[in-house]
Amino acid sequence: MTNLPVEHRAGGVVFRRENGKIEFLLVTSNSNRERWVIPAGHVEDGETFLETALREVTEEAGVEAVVVSEIGSLNYVWRRENQKVRIETYLYLMRYLKKVAANPEGRQVGFFDYEQLKNLKMWDESRTILKKAFELLSG
Repeated sequence: MTNLPVEHRAGGVVFRRENGKIEFLLVTSNSNRERWVIPAGHVEDGETFLETALREVTEEAGVEAVVVSEIGSLNYVWRRENQKVRIETYLYLMRYLKKVAANPEGRQVGFFDYEQLKNLKMWDESRTILKKAFELLSG
């Protein structure tokens, strides 16, 4: 795994408080429309991880958010065009400000409270980060 090419990504764990509950923003995956993911994407040349995270939240989810803190990273191996790559995704905890576009990139976009997350199809790594965010925000 150490000799694989590395692809840097960044994204946002966006939350809001609605009716006394903490809700998290998720979007459907491009590769599997039934899987829910944290909005994130490729770091462009000259862009910081923070800039990428804010841009991707707007592009993928159509929302504007403000960064509260760093929350961690997701690291995994992915197969792209018959080659394995190591994906490193840096994540920021973000507070939802407002909706700026409807269904950008044709994805489904939704807010889910912590209980609802249990019924969604998503990667275990995403669940771990969302649990960490929930604990931070509940503490």
